[in-house]
Amino acid sequence: MSHSEIQEVIKKYAKAYSEFQDWQDSHPAIPGGDQKTGCIGEYYAYIYLLYSYPDAELKYGTHSEKGWDIELTNGISKTRIQVKTVSQFSKTRTISPIHKGWDVLYLLYLNKELYPIGFWIIEDAEIFGEREKLTSRKCPIPGKLNTGSKDIPFGENLIEPLENAISSF
Repeated sequence: MSHSEIQEVIKKYAKAYSEFQDWQDSHPAIPGGDQKTGCIGEYYAYIYLLYSYPDAELKYGTHSEKGWDIELTNGISKTRIQVKTVSQFSKTRTISPIHKGWDVLYLLYLNKELYPIGFWIIEDAEIFGEREKLTSRKCPIPGKLNTGSKDIPFGENLIEPLENAISSF
């Protein structure tokens, strides 16, 4: 690959990045932020929540909020969801630090087209033990057993319900 080809790819990426930023600035379903893979994962989680809880109110946390990303209010009940996203572009499948403060943890695994192929819901916050955050944890590879960190109870890949939610919008 030549330098001119690399520079052309950078220009294409910048154009797509800019378009995505415009959508972030104008559509409430896409959170703000610079980490686009994470923002895309949060968008898919938001769609899942809209589909699963059509009468609930959804609100994104602020950028300084480390323990949760989306707050779901359903009547008088509030649920805070932390969303972690890993893509096939990641050679290590390392999940960014998981902080305390959530009621439910969503983990998404995106293919190279940035479309979900893995979706896990973790409700056991006891995984922290005495720690404030978990670091260096690995995302499972969809369809391959025992490929995620052993101390996180990933359970079943819930990709089908997520795909149903995505296709309904």
